[in-house]
Amino acid sequence: MHQGDQAGDDPTSENDPRPERSPIDRRFAVIIGALRAADPHFARRVSEAHRLHSGQIMMLTGLVATLLLGIVPLALGIQIQITALLTFGAVGIAFAPVVVPSLVGVVLGRVRPAW
Repeated sequence: MHQGDQAGDDPTSENDPRPERSPIDRRFAVIIGALRAADPHFARRVSEAHRLHSGQIMMLTGLVATLLLGIVPLALGIQIQITALLTFGAVGIAFAPVVVPSLVGVVLGRVRPAW
């Protein structure tokens, strides 16, 4: 048996839990590190690829707002026969998907969260 024929001897073995970073990833990390050193606030404005993007956050808040401000009050209004809840639910279903994502977009444009 030659040296390196065993499974654990090869440094590029597929059993390695951490794959080698590509040269592009390393260069990107160096560039981001230099920008972070020059401007500490820069790190807050750079988002990572695996995090939620602003469009995803806007869609999620629009969905939650539609559920909480529209569907739930409308369902309760139908069940309990309360006109105020029916009206509030109908208005919530009509306007929450339009108004809430745009408001979130304005907030994200000003705040620039760290995610």
